[in-house]
Amino acid sequence: MINGVSTLAGGTGPDTTALPPALLDVYSLDILHKAQGAMRFEEFAFRKQELEGAPGENIKFTIYNDISRGGQLAENDILSAKSMSATQKTITLTEWGNAIKVNEKLLRMSWDDVMSEASTLLGRDFAVVRDLALRDALINGAGSTIYTDPTATGLGDVGTAETFDVETIRRGAELLQTNDAPKFLGDFYVCFVHPHQAAHLRRDPDWVSVHTYAGARNIFNGEIGRWEDVVFVQTTHMPNGAAAAGTPGSDATLAGTGADSNDLYKAVMFGDQALFLAESLPVELRDNGVEDFGRQHGLAWYSIFGADVLNPEYVVEIVSA
Repeated sequence: MINGVSTLAGGTGPDTTALPPALLDVYSLDILHKAQGAMRFEEFAFRKQELEGAPGENIKFTIYNDISRGGQLAENDILSAKSMSATQKTITLTEWGNAIKVNEKLLRMSWDDVMSEASTLLGRDFAVVRDLALRDALINGAGSTIYTDPTATGLGDVGTAETFDVETIRRGAELLQTNDAPKFLGDFYVCFVHPHQAAHLRRDPDWVSVHTYAGARNIFNGEIGRWEDVVFVQTTHMPNGAAAAGTPGSDATLAGTGADSNDLYKAVMFGDQALFLAESLPVELRDNGVEDFGRQHGLAWYSIFGADVLNPEYVVEIVSA
């Protein structure tokens, strides 16, 4: 709430009319910039935007299978043609948004720039919603799950001592390499970790801090370092059982469900062309018109997009204490 004025859920409210253009010209430019600071997964998504120029609710991806292998030819052999095959995978687009409403009295009497603060809050909200949508797509679409205890088969087998370690990273990277998952820039896989997991990983003597190689390439938002051919990005948005209920990282299924009734944490490691983002309408800041004879004003962010993993074998979920 802002000074006792309640926020509204996206998608509710009356028909809109235009607010003064001066307000929208400023705040529409700000919202995406204010969102980017908290976004982590966006940089690693394979982006498709064909639906911006054509109607439709779904976007289809055609993935061709390898043909039957060829081989050596004798002088009198005749080449036999191999058939091509492909599968189609679909991402369904949905509406996303949130809104804030304030009254005219607050706008005129507040010492603060209320509309500017509203756009900042909306930008931060969009960042969290978008980040969690991409995170959930990766977690739910992972083709494999491994545990820091190699003998574990479920959450209840991971004890307090089974913290995030390099041996687990080795197993995850091996699994991706076995599945021929392509690397980003042909050089590395990416692993998203919670700060609790990163704290244990940094203790390894072979850990390479991001400050060591900064300047060699563009550093990703939230990147903290590298271990062999895996780059790590830290975020509190990763699911865990220790986070307070209602916070972005909170996952009730991980709270006290370890072998010692300990809280658990999830990380996700993946290769290039694993996470796909289909977008029909990039985020916009919209006004809800002037309501109640000019006594109320509303702003909202609104977007139409969908995210999914189309190559599950390129994603590994990792559970640790």
